[in-house]
Amino acid sequence: MKSHVSLEQKLCPICGKTFDTKVLLLDRSLKASMEMHTTTGYGHCPTCKEKLDDNYIAIVEVSNAKNDETVLKIENAYRTGVIVWIRKLVAEEMFNLKITTPMLFGTPDLTEALSKIPTE
Repeated sequence: MKSHVSLEQKLCPICGKTFDTKVLLLDRSLKASMEMHTTTGYGHCPTCKEKLDDNYIAIVEVSNAKNDETVLKIENAYRTGVIVWIRKLVAEEMFNLKITTPMLFGTPDLTEALSKIPTE
């Protein structure tokens, strides 16, 4: 059922879940053009944001078989559902690069190797 108001949702680029932003969208012409929920773009869900605020980055596993592009983009990466969280400073030392993004894509081999590293 269409309405002139909708609840805004965002899509988390890390875990892939949609979440409510608690923002109400309004069709200014008051036409019944909107669904109950409208996804307006990307944003970090509360769970992932908490990890990012604690100086972690996410290594999101993607399948090589499904991605033919050299540079992966958020919208066309084929995710396997595996996410490995790692401290940003540790990742910068491990990969020998300055990380400026909240997430990196990784192969199944990488995420498997990272998940075997003891955390304590």
